[in-house]
Amino acid sequence: MIRKTITIKEDIINSLQSQNITKEYSSFSELVSNALKLLIEKKQKEQYKQALLEASKDELYIQDMKNIEDDFKYSDFESIK
Repeated sequence: MIRKTITIKEDIINSLQSQNITKEYSSFSELVSNALKLLIEKKQKEQYKQALLEASKDELYIQDMKNIEDDFKYSDFESIK
């Protein structure tokens, strides 16, 4: 674990306290760690979405998706016994 000193604007702390968010965590470090984790996950989702948008414009990717769809079109109607 790495220790870092941070400075937080007073209005942010006041909002956290007025909404009782600080009481949901055992420590302020846990709250900050969870917030940073959510920020990382959000960034990863944005990057994934951007990659999908770029792929949707790629003719080879589109053709691969069509081939996969064709390969599995009959399995959609199979039933498990």
